[in-house]
Amino acid sequence: MDSLELEDNIHIIIGGTFPKCNTLVLLSEDSVTLIDPGMAIEDLRQFLKEFNLEIRDITTVILSHIHPDHITHAAYIQRLSKCHIVTNEITAPLFDEKEKMKDFLGFHKESLIRPLWEDLVNKRMYGALDTDAKVDHVLLATEKFDAGGIILRPIMTPGHLPDHMCIEFIEQNLVFGADIDCTPFGPYYGHPNSSIPEFRNSISLLQSLSFKGLISGHLNEPLVQDYKLALKSYDLQFDLREDFVMMAITNGAGTIDEITLNPIIYRSLTNIVFLYFEKMMIEHHVQSLIEKEAITAKQERFVPTRM
Repeated sequence: MDSLELEDNIHIIIGGTFPKCNTLVLLSEDSVTLIDPGMAIEDLRQFLKEFNLEIRDITTVILSHIHPDHITHAAYIQRLSKCHIVTNEITAPLFDEKEKMKDFLGFHKESLIRPLWEDLVNKRMYGALDTDAKVDHVLLATEKFDAGGIILRPIMTPGHLPDHMCIEFIEQNLVFGADIDCTPFGPYYGHPNSSIPEFRNSISLLQSLSFKGLISGHLNEPLVQDYKLALKSYDLQFDLREDFVMMAITNGAGTIDEITLNPIIYRSLTNIVFLYFEKMMIEHHVQSLIEKEAITAKQERFVPTRM
């Protein structure tokens, strides 16, 4: 179990890359607050034991967005501790009703990929689809939230998903970036309601703000101090990927299936669900290229507007 103390009473348990995530733990005399409980549950137990605490002592769980790797143990923790679950007004009904969550993520009842995605979630993020937990408090966009004397404020940052939010630590001048995570993999936008323009706008918003550092939801070294430079490189991945999509179309790939014969984003496709995510992100890039009039659709095939 790896953990760091980022500031007084602000700790992070390193969960790392998908299907886990880094989990923030905020400690005070009378409260224990978690942000995004996607770490290994035994790592959480071990961490709490160091402070003579148990899972039943957790008072609050805050969720940055509805992705399974960020909500994994929320229901389990609420059953054991009767903690309050807190999130924004878009995430709240999705967490409360998992059928809405599945629809929101593009896995409708008629979706052929849905059973495979559910199997992936249940095997690697077990508990994320539990239906017996409910949100207790909905954060408004401008609301300040007191987590045991640590004052937090949500920053709505859509694009990754419409409900994605970062969390500002006001007095500490830090921001939890959640899945604006500055990882080498780059941005993820593998759902129908993900948006490249909104994602890039959210990155620009964070770049326009002055923090002491950005806390990544997935980096093994989670505190990014030169985050504006890191976000610049992170944002560049959109252009690089779009260049590869354009190159594939120029070389004769005329459909999404043909483009993904040589994967651009997931270089090693170990699961058919990841192929679905690859195709969805490629679709977003194809739409972007159509809007830029760099390509057009002719007889159900994509072709460059200029040859």
